Amino acid sequence: MKKRILWLTVDIMAAAFVLVIVWVADYKIPQKGVKAVSIENAVSEAEKSQNEMPDFNQKIQMGDTKEGTASLQKTCIVRDSQDWHKKYVDKFSDTVVATDTSYTSPNVSIQLSYHQYDTGKLDKSNAGKHEKYGTKTSYVLADIYVGDITCLQTAFAQDTYGVGYTEKLSDMSSRMKSVLAVNGDSYSNNRNQNNGTIIRNGVIYRNEQTDAETCVLNWDGTMDIYQPGQVELQQLIEKGAYQSWVFGPSLLDEKGKAKDKFLTWDYIRESHPRTAIGYYEPGHYCLLLVDGRQDSSRGMFPDEMAKVFEELGCKAAYNLDGGHCSFMTFQDKVANHPYKPEHEVADGIFITEGL
Repeated sequence: MKKRILWLTVDIMAAAFVLVIVWVADYKIPQKGVKAVSIENAVSEAEKSQNEMPDFNQKIQMGDTKEGTASLQKTCIVRDSQDWHKKYVDKFSDTVVATDTSYTSPNVSIQLSYHQYDTGKLDKSNAGKHEKYGTKTSYVLADIYVGDITCLQTAFAQDTYGVGYTEKLSDMSSRMKSVLAVNGDSYSNNRNQNNGTIIRNGVIYRNEQTDAETCVLNWDGTMDIYQPGQVELQQLIEKGAYQSWVFGPSLLDEKGKAKDKFLTWDYIRESHPRTAIGYYEPGHYCLLLVDGRQDSSRGMFPDEMAKVFEELGCKAAYNLDGGHCSFMTFQDKVANHPYKPEHEVADGIFITEGL
């Protein structure tokens, strides 16, 4: 009997070891990827090919080389008719003016504010594993105005689209010369299979179906939320999709009211550290970073975060990757209070001085 138990234990350990090896090989070891197209080249190439017929059926192969990035499809650049520098003239400054919680320049305005409150609610999900964190939650909000849409950029870790490529957000921020940075949606989940349309800085890297909601920021500064099955690549190209994220869920309804039902899986419905993007109007956005898994802040449920965005007056809001990935830097310093040391992430959102 003892031998049987011993052999059973050995078999279970061997199987677990094999699963770990497979997981590391599939998700952690960098796979052949696509070198990211710089936003400067993306804009230049898009403007040159604006009148050419796009290949709507293009598929991105993970084995593409750096030289192959010139063939990546670009979206049409459709600009807002309004000049945001004039529209938000009272938000910008003639020279750079920076404090610990603010930054203004001729092109960008960022104001950080810190908030904490007691929700009065314990998270009893997941067999009560979150109860030890209590009922308090805290978050940092970045209120952002930009003079041009290119002030809001995205980047892949190691400047490469592919599986297993990660990098510290602080290092990515330095490379991007950004003022503010947050993690993105970790686009490489599910090994890029059936996991949505990924557009970054106007370049299409992936066009697949997804069962998640897709958030799209357009070249004209507007933001759209697409339900599963609604994304059509030709429509995105012609409308001028600039960035897209596939994680979710969306947090507000079409009237800007907080949702109470969310299209996501059970784990995301629990309280977690979170990162989210909010949209007011073209040129005016916000980024929310919720701390969690610590006594001072348990994190937020989706409905709690949705209420924050409703109270802010946002027209749309979208949840990005969270947990250990939730991280914000501001002027080369950590802006939030993560529960663990900085974690390498797959991608990020960066507020820069633009092109």
